[in-house]
Amino acid sequence: MKEKKYIVFDVDGTLLDTEFIWGEIWKQIGMKYGHPAFCHDEVVGISGPALRAVMDRQLEGVPKEERDEMLREVRRIGLPYIKEHTTLMPGAREMLDWLKEKGFTLCIATTTDRSLTEERLIKNGVWDDVSYSICGDEVEKKKPDPEIYLKMARLLNAKTEEMLVIEDTGFGVEAAYRADCEVIMIPSVNPASEKDKQTALRIEKDMYEALNWIQDNIRRQE
Repeated sequence: MKEKKYIVFDVDGTLLDTEFIWGEIWKQIGMKYGHPAFCHDEVVGISGPALRAVMDRQLEGVPKEERDEMLREVRRIGLPYIKEHTTLMPGAREMLDWLKEKGFTLCIATTTDRSLTEERLIKNGVWDDVSYSICGDEVEKKKPDPEIYLKMARLLNAKTEEMLVIEDTGFGVEAAYRADCEVIMIPSVNPASEKDKQTALRIEKDMYEALNWIQDNIRRQE
């Protein structure tokens, strides 16, 4: 195990409980439009072209106008609801406090745009804990592409082996792995796949278990 200087968190589903909210909203919209078989779990953790590709595949034969309308309604309902109701994932506060106390530099790498990310993290008292951040509107390619983690390493002027990544989805795990970062997965909506189990450093049940393992195994690199 390499010593670490930087702990890089995904946000949605990792620090904040937004993925569960989005999953329920997608389920409701699928039912409303007469597509109860739409698998909302497949759109967890993705956005942009990747999200549209899932919709195109699952809703093949549904007019594009209807798919676009579904997406607009998900956002119309979801964005204000998340603004009011999002909370920290269990154990996130304890994780952040311990890492700061031990001198790790805390970072975030999220596919969500900066304005929404800052708004949500400020509301939940986390923004001031973060020293470096890269958001979805600041990269060209979204996870599972490794761009965001490679860009984070350049921002930190660090080697990727100095970064430990915390992610909740297979898309995030793949992005970190492809950037040669070690990554702990704490699955949120979807369980870890066989691929995740092969590529993640650890699969942990929740933040508390992840923190226990970090306390026992990760030292800060001076």
